[in-house]
Amino acid sequence: MKSKIKIIFIIILLSYYSNLDGIAQETAIHEKINADMYGNFSKAFETLDYNLFASIHSNDMIRISGNGGEIKGVKTYLEGYKKRWSKPKGKPALIDFRLFERVYSETLVSDRGIYRASYTDNDNKVQYSYGQFHVVLKMIEGNWKILIDYDSNENETINKDSYDKAFSLSEHKKYEKHENN
Repeated sequence: MKSKIKIIFIIILLSYYSNLDGIAQETAIHEKINADMYGNFSKAFETLDYNLFASIHSNDMIRISGNGGEIKGVKTYLEGYKKRWSKPKGKPALIDFRLFERVYSETLVSDRGIYRASYTDNDNKVQYSYGQFHVVLKMIEGNWKILIDYDSNENETINKDSYDKAFSLSEHKKYEKHENN
């Protein structure tokens, strides 16, 4: 009887540690997506680093501006940033992201969320603009890159409340949906 109890105890322990390993792997996946996409995107905006910004976009990326009613290819889209950032007219904008949904597989990610851009004027007053976005990312050569990028302020209905209702990037359990869920 004691040997059966030992076996059951060992099975429970193995199951527990196996589950911990799965949680750690899942967290690592979200951290990689968030670093590749949102960390680099934010850093590029803060430092006006065009090369970093360009590096997070796939060669066949499509950019859709819901408010502007435009669809652009990667070359046209990135050229606009290259021009704008080569001769900045003010302080760099800071951009932060929050999510309300992530659907992912091993090679594709669909993220929907809210961004907040912060602009500081010459009097050091900060103004914010908000938008809703939907990006599709693809794993390319070990890094997540933007394949499709859509955003809109939804006729100026996206605001601080929208931003606050979405989840911090670190709270992946609240916004994730995996193909196996």
